[in-house]
Amino acid sequence: MIQRIQTLFLLGAAVFISLMLFLPIAGFTLADGRIFTAQSSGLLDEQGEHVIRTTPVIILIIVCAVLLVLNIFLYKNRKLQIRFCVYAIILEFGLIGLMYYFWVVIIRQLEMGDVWIKLPAVFPVVAIILTYLAFRGIRRDEILIRSIEKIR
Repeated sequence: MIQRIQTLFLLGAAVFISLMLFLPIAGFTLADGRIFTAQSSGLLDEQGEHVIRTTPVIILIIVCAVLLVLNIFLYKNRKLQIRFCVYAIILEFGLIGLMYYFWVVIIRQLEMGDVWIKLPAVFPVVAIILTYLAFRGIRRDEILIRSIEKIR
């Protein structure tokens, strides 16, 4: 299981997605000088209280992380593992779209002044790349196993 590079790719993708639960994604400043922080749980003010909650984002992050971790343990069933990789990539694209939707809505509602994006905002993109690399490796293994079975 650990010997395969695909496992490390899937584990890396799961770690990047999971880190999004704990790290701030962006920061906003209003015209009157108040500062807000965007996390996966919602928009937090300076005191750390939630102004707007984004529960669907949290749920989607958890589903993606669980799917990726579960995918690691399906190494004996490569066809199912390939499907789970495709599902994870689709959910990760959905996560990007959902995050974009929520933050654009928040920016428009509160009429933000300055906006700065932090590093965890690109974690879903990195997770998509790592999941795709795992998909390619799993598919390559499946093709190799099929070719060996043809020789027998």
